[in-house]
Amino acid sequence: MSWLERRRQRVKTYRVKDFLLREKFRRDYQVIGRFLLRNLSFESVYDVGCANGFLLSEFLAADKRCGGIELSPAVREVLPQELQPLVEVGDFSTARGEWDLVCCVEVAEHIPPERSRDLVAAVTGLARSWIYFTAALPGQTGRGHVNCRPHEEWLSWFDEAGWQQHDTLTLRLREELEGLDSAPWLRANSFVLFSG
Repeated sequence: MSWLERRRQRVKTYRVKDFLLREKFRRDYQVIGRFLLRNLSFESVYDVGCANGFLLSEFLAADKRCGGIELSPAVREVLPQELQPLVEVGDFSTARGEWDLVCCVEVAEHIPPERSRDLVAAVTGLARSWIYFTAALPGQTGRGHVNCRPHEEWLSWFDEAGWQQHDTLTLRLREELEGLDSAPWLRANSFVLFSG
């Protein structure tokens, strides 16, 4: 592997300015959070790669027990005060607990390819009932996209771990995301999974 390829695969943590630039996505994440609240039964939720805490803010406002993890320590400067004690700084592999719903949004394409199955194992190890997962397809541009792969690969790994796509909920969510303002890619990248 060349020096350039190794550099492209290195995980880059966000800085404060990167998190601040993400604020334009808040409304789109609210649409997702509200859909999940209306359509899934859960009391606890964990967000792997929670970034600014957009989803967690929705769930906390609905009185759900919340937790999350974010790789970048800079997240401490942008998280709302009420989420500070609920979010750990660390790698997804250090996440712990059992949660009714686990969300993992736009994380998969940012990790080294050889850690793909580790991410699936971490997410499925945390979840009891539901998973909301997104992953970028090959060719989707974006900062730090080093692991864009066909959705079928992710779904096959989830299947091996005993989790299947909920076809009806995935379709309904994608329909609801039809008019996303700032993050339209989330529509095609979104999956609702359940434990089979």
